[in-house]
Amino acid sequence: MKAEEAFDLGSKFLEDQDFDKALVAFSEAIRDNPKFAQAYNGRAVTYALMGQPERALADCGEAIRLEPKEPEFYRSRGYIYSSVGDDANADADLARAQQL
Repeated sequence: MKAEEAFDLGSKFLEDQDFDKALVAFSEAIRDNPKFAQAYNGRAVTYALMGQPERALADCGEAIRLEPKEPEFYRSRGYIYSSVGDDANADADLARAQQL
């Protein structure tokens, strides 16, 4: 399966709240294309919804490293920071997303 197909499948599973399958699909997309920033973001959102903020933040960081001008990635990371009570980093990321 190509990275884009795996990503689309992961997005569908995420929408259906089938987090385990979403994780597998996003990870497959990343394996196929390690520079697929959107797949890192999808996996980050999945990890966050599964209650694994450390992994979610790591994947957000990688997505931002790959595409530093994508506001969606800062928004995702901002919401994850907010969910763990890190308001300073959350505010900074959400402001950056707005700026972009």
